[in-house]
Amino acid sequence: MKRRVWQRVLSLALLFAMTIILVNPVTAQAKTKKLKLPFAAVGHPYESYMESKAVTVTKTGSYKVVETKSSDYYGGVIKFVVPKTKKYAFTFSHVRAKGKSPCLPYAEFSVPSGAEDGITYVSGHTKKYRGDNQYPFGYRVPGKQNVATRTITYDLTEGQVLYIHVVNAYYSTKGKKMTFNLKIK
Repeated sequence: MKRRVWQRVLSLALLFAMTIILVNPVTAQAKTKKLKLPFAAVGHPYESYMESKAVTVTKTGSYKVVETKSSDYYGGVIKFVVPKTKKYAFTFSHVRAKGKSPCLPYAEFSVPSGAEDGITYVSGHTKKYRGDNQYPFGYRVPGKQNVATRTITYDLTEGQVLYIHVVNAYYSTKGKKMTFNLKIK
């Protein structure tokens, strides 16, 4: 009798464990790659300057981006070389900087213009924002509306180059680095 009860308890436990595994399967997460951006100053609309400062990305995926501070602000450039023709979404999130100072980063998107050493700023599509080219993300200001993420979409063609210039617009942020997540899909 005890053996029969013990078998039923074990079979119920096994059935419960199998149900949990089937209902909530184990998922593998894609590895987040880390990008360290060298400092790139604001206001240099030249392809050669962007090219000399950019970190090249050729694949979609998740990236943890680290920008170091030089002078009074953070600034860095990511060069995205489009792997295939489609609509791409660039999502910026989880911005972090040391201290309790406001952190107001924004992203600018540009492409080579075809003119000698020139670039052209391009506008993307995003929800609840009407700006032309500077897309703020991750506001951290006490008493203001905080933006947790910002997604910008572009229709891009294979082999096209898109420069993403990320700048922290608030100059008094303390610390030597700013980090944020970038997801390209």
